[in-house]
Amino acid sequence: MPNSSSTLRNGLKILEILKGTSGLRLTEITQRLGLNKTTVYRLLSTLVELNYLKKIDNKYSLVHQTDITNQYNDPYLNWVSIPVSKSITNKFQTTAFIGILRGKDVVITQVFPANQGFDEFKVLGNATPVNLSALGKGIVAFLSAAEQQNILNQLNFDIATKYTLTDQLTFQQNLKTIAQNGFALDDEESTIGIRCLAVPIFRNQRVIAALGISGTFDKIPRSKLKQMAKELINCSREITNEFF
Repeated sequence: MPNSSSTLRNGLKILEILKGTSGLRLTEITQRLGLNKTTVYRLLSTLVELNYLKKIDNKYSLVHQTDITNQYNDPYLNWVSIPVSKSITNKFQTTAFIGILRGKDVVITQVFPANQGFDEFKVLGNATPVNLSALGKGIVAFLSAAEQQNILNQLNFDIATKYTLTDQLTFQQNLKTIAQNGFALDDEESTIGIRCLAVPIFRNQRVIAALGISGTFDKIPRSKLKQMAKELINCSREITNEFF
């Protein structure tokens, strides 16, 4: 199982390999990268899901920036924050994530697993409605009122658990609380028994992503929410200061 650093390096190598080409097949990329076909296929599939690559006639090619319509999809951010964010995983012994906004959904672009199991990475590229995610709420709460309303108008407010926020008014009130506190909480709103905590990541004073952790109640106890949120905020600031 490759670690986060090797995954980062290999993902960047693929992007470099495809620069200046009209597209390459899996076999060609595998030969140039020097890895086994299964690993390369998994990396390519993730890059396609995240809209960095497109696959046409069994050839993979770069998605040009003009083709990426979502202003929050920042390719640079998706690759840079591993060293900083990994410290959160080590400190709290719980999985950490980075997500970006895409329409009414938040997409997980980085996973920092608490253990070495491959299952931790299965959520990479997953898209979830923002009202069902601390990451999503942690971004939307710091957008302008007009941007927030545009997203709210797209939401279906599907119910995942009995704690899910299911209407615009309740969700808007929750967003105001998040903006005041500086962090977002998913308290069994998407999965019973799981609590998620997230904070925004800023670039040039504009929210571009969110950093969060997820775990059971013993990993993220209510009594330590503010302390853990403070640590996440510090980590988010480190990402901003170091890379932006």
